[in-house]
Amino acid sequence: MVKKLYAVWIKIDDTLPWIELKETYQTRREAEKAAEDSLNNIKVKIVTIPEKRKPIKALATIRQ
Repeated sequence: MVKKLYAVWIKIDDTLPWIELKETYQTRREAEKAAEDSLNNIKVKIVTIPEKRKPIKALATIRQ
């Protein structure tokens, strides 16, 4: 019998890729509990940015 392991993947918004959390779990219920715990313990930081900023220099450009 093949043993199944479960991983938790989260997606913050459409502009970011899926993120896999470190642990694997024996059951789907354990994975769901871990996902819920992760969401309950999330930290958010909101910072101010100046309205007028210096333009960012491109690290690479593409020629066509």
